[in-house]
Amino acid sequence: MLTVVGSGICRDHLTDRAKKIIERAEVVYGSKKALDNVREFIKGKFKVMKGFSEAEYSEIVEESKRKNVVVVSTGDPMVAGLGTKFHAEVEPGISSVQVALAKLGVDLCDVVVMNAHSKEVNLREIMHFLKFRSVLILANRRFDIKKLGELKVVLLENMCMNERVREGLASEMELSSDYTIIFIRR
Repeated sequence: MLTVVGSGICRDHLTDRAKKIIERAEVVYGSKKALDNVREFIKGKFKVMKGFSEAEYSEIVEESKRKNVVVVSTGDPMVAGLGTKFHAEVEPGISSVQVALAKLGVDLCDVVVMNAHSKEVNLREIMHFLKFRSVLILANRRFDIKKLGELKVVLLENMCMNERVREGLASEMELSSDYTIIFIRR
């Protein structure tokens, strides 16, 4: 059996249901950060995922045919997480998107969420979406914020860790974290 569990982004975001799923697992996989968030609930073995490759995903699926396996995904598995990498049950978690929007006082239904962690985000697309909704971009320090020019942005970095929130023109900002949310109000 295979379940992908969201750990939330803060240590205390893990739901009671997620804790029970992790406690029942024979093997728990996840990034070092994700495993650190849930370590106290792991009763079986745990394995740090390193490559996040198709080969690694296949090994996990094979092991889940013989054992009760959990993959822990930081935040919510279905928000730029591991939920789409497996055909498995998914237990949601609290995502950085939800935490950021709560801090900003913005409804999720009023934004377009874009993932720039592993994908190129097109400026034309961003400008198109801004005609209709605010835009929230999941970014890392490799994202070229300068390409957003004179747009006013809010940067939310390292939420639930050493948080930092800054506002200003994109052209004057630098990203200093791999855990950054860029919010552009419509």
